[in-house]
Parts: sequence; C-alpha cells; structure tokens
Amino acid sequence: MNITLNPHLTNRLANLAEERGIPIERLMDKAVELLLEYMEDDETVNQVKYSNNEAIEKNKEMIAKSKEFINKKQALNP
Repeated sequence: MNITLNPHLTNRLANLAEERGIPIERLMDKAVELLLEYMEDDETVNQVKYSNNEAIEKNKEMIAKSKEFINKKQALNP
C-alpha cells in the first residue's frame, strides 16, 4: 500500500526529525502510531463529535438570529 502525506506535514516531520536527531522513519512510525491510537480512542472521538455538534447547533442559532435581524431591518426599511 502506498500512502503519501500532505507535503506540509512531511516537511514539518522532516524538520522535527532533523532538529531532534531522530531518523525520519522512526518519527513517522511514532506519529502514525499516535494518530491511530488517538483515532481509536472512543472517548476522544465521542468528545470531538459532541464538540462539533455543539458548535453546529450554536452556528444554526446564530444564523437564525441573523436572519431574524435582517428580516426586521428589511421590514423597517422597505
């Protein structure tokens, strides 16, 4: 399987490996391991989903209030 990373991420990892004197392969292996561990953590995933849903609801409320404000303005100034 051939997978490529975002070039910006690859550059950041390469710079970090060079700064710390760590072989890039070792650093990338650890980065992938940590990412997979993070993704598999149900509690973390659920928290992210909850936060996203909460943000979506707040955005919907703000949009509704903005539409209401615009409609009132238009009613006052036809």
